[in-house]
Amino acid sequence: MVRRIAIAMVHEQEPSHGGVPFRNFFQQTPQVLQQPPYKLYDKVALPLYPAPAHRKVSLRLILTSMGAVPCDAGPLRRRWQLLRRHIAVARLVWRRPASRDSLAEASLSQEPQQMVQP
Repeated sequence: MVRRIAIAMVHEQEPSHGGVPFRNFFQQTPQVLQQPPYKLYDKVALPLYPAPAHRKVSLRLILTSMGAVPCDAGPLRRRWQLLRRHIAVARLVWRRPASRDSLAEASLSQEPQQMVQP
């Protein structure tokens, strides 16, 4: 959450798969996660229903909330989603602090390449 990673909230509805009433989550979640800056429950959890037809719809909604696009989406839309994922990963990598020692070692270990003429 500190790194702005999106969390997909899913609520299992089937008791045999571990589903419980949603109010149990509110009661067991620490207050610090329910308040700013985290606000864990600001987004509505997507229900995961047990009936096969409903479960299929639920899974599609969950995947869509995670950035998936349908296979029949045009190539432009798929490329746009891929670009968004690359940008998100680049932001995470960019925010990771690098130590000065590791940067110095990396620059010393790289030797200049010589041009070879045919």
